[in-house]
Amino acid sequence: MTAGLFTITWASVLLISMVLLRFPLVISIASVGAIYIYQADLPAGTIAPLLTNAIDSSILLAIPLYLLAGDLMNISGATQRLVDFASALLSNVRGRLAHTTVATSLIFAGMSGSALADAAAVGKVMIPAMKKEGYSPSFAAALTASASTIGPIFPPSIPMIVYGAITGVSVGALFLGGMIPGVLVAIALMIYSAFAVRRMNLVETLERFSFTNLLKATRSATLPLLTPVIILSGIFTGIMTPTEAGAIAALYAALIGLFVYKTLDAHKIMLCCIQSMKGTSAVMILLGFAAVLGWMVTFEGVGREFVQLTNGLHPIAVILLINIVLLIVGMFMDSTAAMLVFVPLLAPLATSLGIPPVQFGIMVVVNLMIGLVTPPVGFSLYVTAEIAGVPLHKVIRAIVPFLIPLLIVLAIVIAVPSVTLWLPSIMLGR
Repeated sequence: MTAGLFTITWASVLLISMVLLRFPLVISIASVGAIYIYQADLPAGTIAPLLTNAIDSSILLAIPLYLLAGDLMNISGATQRLVDFASALLSNVRGRLAHTTVATSLIFAGMSGSALADAAAVGKVMIPAMKKEGYSPSFAAALTASASTIGPIFPPSIPMIVYGAITGVSVGALFLGGMIPGVLVAIALMIYSAFAVRRMNLVETLERFSFTNLLKATRSATLPLLTPVIILSGIFTGIMTPTEAGAIAALYAALIGLFVYKTLDAHKIMLCCIQSMKGTSAVMILLGFAAVLGWMVTFEGVGREFVQLTNGLHPIAVILLINIVLLIVGMFMDSTAAMLVFVPLLAPLATSLGIPPVQFGIMVVVNLMIGLVTPPVGFSLYVTAEIAGVPLHKVIRAIVPFLIPLLIVLAIVIAVPSVTLWLPSIMLGR
């Protein structure tokens, strides 16, 4: 084993071990970087410029803005209006609440860009409703967690913003590339939910479909439904950058909460700002310390060695290997940290295989989102298990079947490039 691969091996083992031992993720990443710099006898000042350069990017300003927009929509009651709209649309469909959960997650994805925000916002409304209708609490939690993966796949997407900052790939192209896969995830989860609900033999309360009720719910949810339209149309027409679109979305959410719904006040807005600042701080700290690991990978020439190591393998085998690595990494690491550490390593290899950067970006995000709902870490599982009030191990058992539709969508993204490249090609000429 070469020195570079040996370094990345011991660093990965140490990092995963610390995560499994429940060390805070940022402490784990910082410790690995510090140990490497110490054993390589490098100046301690090496770390400072790496930390600052990692977060010195204007595109990252979009992260707190999208988090703030999602928080404002949730606390203003807009999420409940979206749920009512989806419920009215699916009122006479068996498994109505399960399908409503997925549909609401798809709509909310167009506002927040975060899986954890999606899981919390939709889960607080839908999990109690599903439990009341006789759904198993663990099923409700697992469904909500798996549907939350749509958040970072369908635009706007915080992980795609981070990926664009790392690789220089157009964030607008990534957003367009994620639209069809995001819809496919929703469809796949609805199909599975339909079979799962049928096996449960639920006596679910169904209502006669009514255009009057749908019109009423649509009118109530019109302003929240316009949020993703404003964001995406502004970005794709070139009127706004992704960062400017995030600012407009946050301002729009605050205005309708203050002056239309009148459910927001200065105190609630301040709470939302504090919450988004906390979330942003966590992401930025991870970005900074993970950049040290990314530099370590580059400094040791691991990317070059990894490419040489796979030279004798069939391209399909290499692609499978890349996806297996990403899936495993996603099971243990936060998506932001995982991209900062592994994208610089794997992106050149993907390019050498002829995988377009946009397709590879979507592939990375889908893999890491599957990891987000996969044990042993599975951050979204913790969120929904707490809301459902059930032990985590029960949610872990319930999530396993949901991984099948998610993996099917991943296989489509890998095997059919047009799924991710068609929209960018016709709208941006890429």
